[in-house]
Amino acid sequence: MTKPLLPEAELAKGYYFQQWAADNRNRTQRQFIKALRNRAPSTDELPGSEVEYVCAGERVKGIGSAHMMDSLAVSLPVSPAWVGTWLDVTVRRLVETETGDLAMEEVTEPVRHSARRTDLSTHEKWGCSAGLESVDSPQQLWEQRADFFPHLQFLPRVRDDLSALDLKWFVPVRGLLARLEASAALWNTDDAAPQWQGAKVTPEAQQRKKLCNFTDLDGKTECFDLHGRFTPGAGRLHFRLVPEDGALRVAYIGRKRGA
Repeated sequence: MTKPLLPEAELAKGYYFQQWAADNRNRTQRQFIKALRNRAPSTDELPGSEVEYVCAGERVKGIGSAHMMDSLAVSLPVSPAWVGTWLDVTVRRLVETETGDLAMEEVTEPVRHSARRTDLSTHEKWGCSAGLESVDSPQQLWEQRADFFPHLQFLPRVRDDLSALDLKWFVPVRGLLARLEASAALWNTDDAAPQWQGAKVTPEAQQRKKLCNFTDLDGKTECFDLHGRFTPGAGRLHFRLVPEDGALRVAYIGRKRGA
């Protein structure tokens, strides 16, 4: 179903956005919404055919874009489904199986959301650290890694991975690193692993673990089989847990190993 343009959006039964916007009492809010729309992603940055986002039974490209860019989705509280500081969104995407076939994967992931002014307090700490969004190149990300990711350690080889990174993956990788940092920062190392904060993390299949061996900082070979995924395509970020430092150590960022 095609979504109506914003002026034609029905805010309440028989009451449309263009009527609300015509009321001068809403002038400040109208200007704010216009500013948000001007800064919103272009159509080229919205989710493509490889991934579909569904919330409350509807396809949601805008919220999908917020998820892809590790940003904040903003909406009007016109339905109970759109009231909340986080939205549970079903993400359907094509992934490559261990046998090389394509299959549809379906997961539920949280997306930051605000429909009311009071919702913003929940995201205040995240917003204060959102300077990460000003990092707009792989080189800058590498140079400022200690500032933004104090609980992540990186093998030196990762610098070359970032230099060679397909630019379509830059924002997804930046967001995944931020979620891994948040996970490591909250990690009680008495637990075997962190509680993953919005990141889908899985170990590599047994028959593929040999592809995850890298020379560690001490010169020994270690298996970095834990990995987060990023799209579009089969992007992987491999790391291992370093509980003695309360940190995650990143070894590889790029296309799925062996693909």
